[in-house]
Formats: sequence, structure tokens, C-alpha cells
Amino acid sequence: MNGNMSFKEVKKVQGQAKEIARLLKEEGYKAGLIALGTDNTIAVNPFGNRKDTVHIIYSIIENMNDKDKLILLAMILGVDLSK
Repeated sequence: MNGNMSFKEVKKVQGQAKEIARLLKEEGYKAGLIALGTDNTIAVNPFGNRKDTVHIIYSIIENMNDKDKLILLAMILGVDLSK
């Protein structure tokens, strides 16, 4: 990500994530986590109850390799790994 997110791009990607979540709910899915990204923007749309959404996020993290877990933790904490 280069940090040049435009409001228009963000709104477009957020709308797409919401639409995908809506379609999945119509198909009978009870919970999910939609994450979309381009070079300039990201959007995340969780749906379902809190317990199911947290379980999905936990399952994703549990299945990551250790290197990717460390990168994710650095991103969450705001650590710049490029230096």
C-alpha cells in the first residue's frame, strides 16, 4: 500500500465488500469476514454474530505460518519492518 488512498476508492471497495457479504448472507452463510484490497485501499466487512466472527479471525491466524503471524502483529502494532 502506498498510502495514497482516495475517499472515492475506499467507498467503492467498502461497497463491494458489503455487497459480497450481502450475497453470502442470502446464500445462507451465518458469519463471514470479507477482506478486499487494491494497491491503494483496503476494506473489511465482518458479518454474523461476534462469537462466530472472532472464531473466523482466530482460525485465519491459527493457520498462518509464524513469519506471517509476526508480520501481522507488527502491522497491528504499527512497527515499520522496512527499516
